[in-house]
Amino acid sequence: MFEATFEHCAVGLAHVSPNGNFIRVNKKLSEFLGYDVNTLTNMSYQDITVDTHLEKDNKLVAKVLSGELDNYSLEKKYHHAAGHEVWGKLTVSLVRDEAGEPDYFISVVEDIDKMKKVEMELFQAEALFSEIVSAFSSRTYIWVAPPDFSRLYFANEGFQNIFGRDLSVLSESPLAFVNFVHPEDFKRVSKFFNRKRPHSWDMQYRIICPEGEVKHIHDRGIPLYDEDKKLSLIAGTADDITKVKHQEEALVDAIAELDRLTKTDVLTGIANRREIFLQIEQTIKMMKRDTPVSTLVYLDLDNFKNINDTYGHQAGDEALVAFANMLADTLRETDKLARIGGDEFVLLLSGSNTEEAEVFFERLLSMPFKVRFDSGEEIQLSFSLGWAEWRSDITSAQAWLDAADKAMFSQKRQHHEDAGYTDVC
Repeated sequence: MFEATFEHCAVGLAHVSPNGNFIRVNKKLSEFLGYDVNTLTNMSYQDITVDTHLEKDNKLVAKVLSGELDNYSLEKKYHHAAGHEVWGKLTVSLVRDEAGEPDYFISVVEDIDKMKKVEMELFQAEALFSEIVSAFSSRTYIWVAPPDFSRLYFANEGFQNIFGRDLSVLSESPLAFVNFVHPEDFKRVSKFFNRKRPHSWDMQYRIICPEGEVKHIHDRGIPLYDEDKKLSLIAGTADDITKVKHQEEALVDAIAELDRLTKTDVLTGIANRREIFLQIEQTIKMMKRDTPVSTLVYLDLDNFKNINDTYGHQAGDEALVAFANMLADTLRETDKLARIGGDEFVLLLSGSNTEEAEVFFERLLSMPFKVRFDSGEEIQLSFSLGWAEWRSDITSAQAWLDAADKAMFSQKRQHHEDAGYTDVC
């Protein structure tokens, strides 16, 4: 995973020794500087940095090595292999070894050469304004209007590309775009743009295109003043950020799924050992504060090894899943169920004392815990259990679990002696 991320990253990446030599570089950095990877790893950052930028870079490196800075960013020029110079944005951080000594730098180099050239061209000639603005038309609507929004002085093709409508719909008022705002956002957006005194803004909303497509818009604008500080123009941009929004939503979903996976037993889909321990610890803290009651139950499938040996490991997995599902169906919303080992399960009965727990166990005993395998064979599952009501001397999840485990083995021994009820068969 790390190798793929390093090599396919959209920006240049390098590991650099404390003295400036390249240890490792990725393909993007190689392409940006025009040197092949082998050549670069035999060079230093000093070799490829333009002299006028090297002194500042060296000073920042020294500050990071001394611990004065954790990291730094710098826009600087590099010597390209073809002989010309290119602009890059460099971000550097230092990795230290276990002893705290400098190990290597991680350098991220973004290609900003085109951006820098555009900046220079903008300063050199205002005549390029319209052409440059047009370059953004695929994703940005740029406009200029008088303070009363009576008409448009300038608008690029971004409106047609983003809103899916001809500019003629704005002929009467630049604010006519508000009519295309999503109903759930309309009141907020309309109220803002109908204010009498325009000021800077930065907002997001949704629009509905003619075909019904919903797009996310990032709308920004500023008032422009003349030499007498009189409001003369309003300039605005509207960016289509739909793709970004979808990526953000996908990231949120991925994080939620990752969080679920860290809490869930892969086979049965119920809570795993780590999650139930956290919940038990939280319950202990709550009971220390509010002094309610709760009971922890330890369950163990009997003769589970025989199921694996007789019917196969797939059948064993099916038995565990079926057992977990049957247990889950008996629980209240406040109860917690987890698998903590191969054939070991834990139940946290919140707010239940021993007497109430026994009623629950009697209900369990009356249920037919049968499982039918994919092969068509059916068996009855038996299990042993023991429980422990929380006491003030139980201060950790492990201690409480040990108490329930001990009770289970005690009940199991009693069953073998007098056919007690804790072993269901």
